Amino acid sequence: MVAAIVAAGSLLLAGCGGGGNSASGAGANVETDAQGFALNTGPAQKGGTVNILGAVDFSHLDPEMGNDGNVLNFYRLIYRQLTTYSNEPGKGTTVVPDLATDTGQPNADKTVWTFTLKDNIFYQDGTPIKAQDFKFSIERSFDSAVAIGQNYHRPYLDPSGQYQGVYKDPAGLKSVEVPDDKTIVFHLSKPLAGFPDIAATAVFTPFPADKVPGPTSIDQNPIASGPYMLDSYTRGSQLTLSRNPNWKPETDDVRPAYPDNYKFIFGLDPSTIDQRMISDQGEDKNAIASSTNPLLAASLSRIQQPQFKSRTVRNVPNCTTYMAMNTTKQPLGDLRVRQAINYAVDLKSNQAATGGEQMATITHDMLTPEVPGRVPFNLYPSEGDQGDVAKAKELLTEAGYPNGFEATIDVRSIPVWKAQAEAMQQSLERVGIKLTLNVIDASTYYEIIATPAKQHEMAITGWCSPWLSGIPLLQPLFDGRQITQTGNQNISQINDPEINKRLDEISVITDLDQQNAEYAELNKEIMEKAPVVPLDWATNLQMAGSNVGNAFAHPGRTGYIDYTSVGLKDPTK
Repeated sequence: MVAAIVAAGSLLLAGCGGGGNSASGAGANVETDAQGFALNTGPAQKGGTVNILGAVDFSHLDPEMGNDGNVLNFYRLIYRQLTTYSNEPGKGTTVVPDLATDTGQPNADKTVWTFTLKDNIFYQDGTPIKAQDFKFSIERSFDSAVAIGQNYHRPYLDPSGQYQGVYKDPAGLKSVEVPDDKTIVFHLSKPLAGFPDIAATAVFTPFPADKVPGPTSIDQNPIASGPYMLDSYTRGSQLTLSRNPNWKPETDDVRPAYPDNYKFIFGLDPSTIDQRMISDQGEDKNAIASSTNPLLAASLSRIQQPQFKSRTVRNVPNCTTYMAMNTTKQPLGDLRVRQAINYAVDLKSNQAATGGEQMATITHDMLTPEVPGRVPFNLYPSEGDQGDVAKAKELLTEAGYPNGFEATIDVRSIPVWKAQAEAMQQSLERVGIKLTLNVIDASTYYEIIATPAKQHEMAITGWCSPWLSGIPLLQPLFDGRQITQTGNQNISQINDPEINKRLDEISVITDLDQQNAEYAELNKEIMEKAPVVPLDWATNLQMAGSNVGNAFAHPGRTGYIDYTSVGLKDPTK
């Protein structure tokens, strides 16, 4: 995701404590970290069915609409883009060609990017994939009916923000040019050295215009370009994938496509998932826990033996969990109130609610640990990261709220998130702020909090680094000009002229080292305005069945086990 210059190995060391041991017993020959957790669960073979056990269904099957880590992980099985990320351990942040022959050819100032498509690339029905299909899909992503997914491309291809999508404006974007079936040219509104990373986002999935009659039809009937296609789907219960007969492995250096089928099972209780994964019985030997369902903190003590650890992968810490404060709602429009909340929060309590030090690392800023140029800081220090109640009360009194106030906090219906919100309740109650939890269904959570009209005062959420840069970690979350009525990613709704100006200045810097340094400084400037409370970098633990191979944490897939990498060690079992 931007500068692909940090090896995944360093991320694994950051997340796992280093190492390179070999497990004994049931996990023999599995490479493990210093604490015995799997760095890779071992080799896989072709064939069989991999089961994915989860509590939560996918938000959307349309890649223009989904934006949470689990569904983005799923998309890689059925969709392809111009570029993607390497699927080799140690290279997960490296941008590589996918449907294009290379990662793009820029002009001198990085404002024009040209991509040439590979030969022999097809959709599931055998229709050839053409450059025009990318133009159509990108233009479709601006339609308000689907514009709730990733939006990194919008300010570069439509800086005016006026384009309403191809169904309302068939003339299309002048910034996207298709000179022939094999070539697509992007004319950006400003320089972007990391455009190949944007070309890897889900909205760059091609679709043929004549087979997409309306903006939401893909959500009901996906058209596969990847190695798998939809076989059956009962929402809330089960989704199965089978091989796409028109996917050509010689055109795809990334997806090994080991299994014949994938079966996603939804609606399971998280504690049931833990129990099934730990027990490792029957078909669960061929299963992994969903990206959305890492081990519960209560299960951690049950997996300390080598035979469990050797099939448990620690996620890479490239997601920041934080609490957003809606600056359009009072009293959160007052800087002193937001700063008071930053002082009041007991980060240690939040870490404990997340599962402790093995499952979360406390952070005081928004950039993830391996972002180039990042400089750690803490503007709201407290003894033991347990909160400075006196300082918080002082600021609340200055703001006219000596007895605190009442507010509602939105939270996703996932146990660890609810535990974090409850920890937040207890932290803020110490300074008189009484929080009411609004628990939202996990599959629709991001869609709801990304609709400003449905937001409450606060929200627990997370943001993963689509690539290692301040662009994806800071721009969508804090650019006030990108606030939209749906698909809004600036959950705090901060619209600060100084931040907006700095984002513009930094975005046109073509020297990546200088740009990274400026984003690191902006990271601090944003925290001075306190629109959010950074909480932690999750290092969740994700279990695989004993017959599942090639499971490893993938930095290019928000730190989870990449669904496309796994397979069965013995497909006959």
